[in-house]
Amino acid sequence: MKKWVLGAGCLMMLTACHSVQNYDDYLDSWVGRSEADLVATWGAPAQMQNLGAGRQLFTYMKQKTVMEPGMNPQNVDFGNYSLYSPANDAMQSETLYYCETTFTTENDIIVDYSWAGDACVR
Repeated sequence: MKKWVLGAGCLMMLTACHSVQNYDDYLDSWVGRSEADLVATWGAPAQMQNLGAGRQLFTYMKQKTVMEPGMNPQNVDFGNYSLYSPANDAMQSETLYYCETTFTTENDIIVDYSWAGDACVR
C-alpha cells in the first residue's frame, strides 16, 4: 500500500512539473511577438507599467476558487436509537489558486516574461 501511495505521489509531481514546463514553453513562444498580438490574444492586462526607454510590463492575473468538500456527518447507531455527532460535520473549505504572468516589452516587442503562482499550467 505504501508503495502505491508513493508511486501516485511521484506521478502527480511529474504531471505538475510537466504542466509547468508546458506553460514555460508556451510563454517562451511569445518572445519576439508584438504587444498588439499579446493584447489581441490575452486581452487587456490587469496592470501595465511604463519602465521608460520604450520598455513596459504587461501583467495578467488568473484566479480560480475551488470548493473542497468537508467530511460527512456521522451517526452512531444504538439499536433503536441514533446519535448524531456534529464534531465530525466539517464545513466545506475554499482554496484560492492564482497565476500572475508578466511580459516585458521593448519597443513594442516581447523580450521576456515571468510568472508566479500555483495555477500556472498549460
